[in-house]
Amino acid sequence: MLKNLVVYSTCLSVIGCQTIENPLANISSVSSNAISSSGCGEKPMVSLSEKDVEEVVLNESTVTKSGQVSANKNVGYTFTATTGQKLSYNTDADVCLWVFTPDNTIFKGGELPKNGKYIIQVAAPQGVKTFDLTMGLGVLETAANTPTVSPTDTPERTSERTSENTSENNNDQSSLENNNIQPENDISQEQALELVQKWYAAKPRIFAPPFDKDLLNELATGKLYQRVGGEDGSIDWLQKYNRYYTYNKSAITNIMGFSSSGSRPYIKVRVVEELYLQGEKGIDKTNSGEYQIDYIYFFAKDNGTWKIYNNEKISDAG
Repeated sequence: MLKNLVVYSTCLSVIGCQTIENPLANISSVSSNAISSSGCGEKPMVSLSEKDVEEVVLNESTVTKSGQVSANKNVGYTFTATTGQKLSYNTDADVCLWVFTPDNTIFKGGELPKNGKYIIQVAAPQGVKTFDLTMGLGVLETAANTPTVSPTDTPERTSERTSENTSENNNDQSSLENNNIQPENDISQEQALELVQKWYAAKPRIFAPPFDKDLLNELATGKLYQRVGGEDGSIDWLQKYNRYYTYNKSAITNIMGFSSSGSRPYIKVRVVEELYLQGEKGIDKTNSGEYQIDYIYFFAKDNGTWKIYNNEKISDAG
């Protein structure tokens, strides 16, 4: 069952209704804090310093931020709002959340009571938690009405452009959305990023002679391996039609999210890539050029080794 924390017009159990010290005042702790069944206090045990607070611009379009918190290390997001607006936020992670009004009281839910700057503070009830937090001033889309991310349209999808299986592509997104009920995995953001970087470094040998399936097997498993190296996969298609890709540039320019929780850990990245599909008649211009695209990469263990299980395009970044 998907577990979302969504605030619209109600008061969450982890949110108390008492005045506390300024969360930016660098105070070490707050005493006499009741703990709820969720493991979260009615108010934070740690005060935020300015370096731990990021300013965001909220409106009816949602903003998603990712981070890592613990019981002793909290982060915050501050935004400007006006009286009568309604704050919505959504996270699948097992974290504690408090919302502070401009006069430093804890927000109870409903319409925002004052003009000014609000702060959302995020902590972990225990251990270290990685989270994605979606925020907006309006009603957020839930998992039931969020559109499925579209598949990639790069060399690893070459042979599948006319044979998509949408239900299969939904499985990884379901794993992402339900990761709150799964244990943490032993893959770090650094390891995930390194795997994706190795993937881009290996593509000139995988999607061009020698069409190295051994290298593919070192990095990929599951859907990605089958899509590229399986029967009638991308490699078979390129060899059949005497084509191959060349790469002038491949660079990860931004990390937009990471989670080690759930049955399928993932990392979201922005990639700039310049590639050219070469054929007997030269470059296929319709499948060549420079692209800036946001991807999500899913990971799975294969005989105890983390590999890329699948990748999907989130959006064209421009």
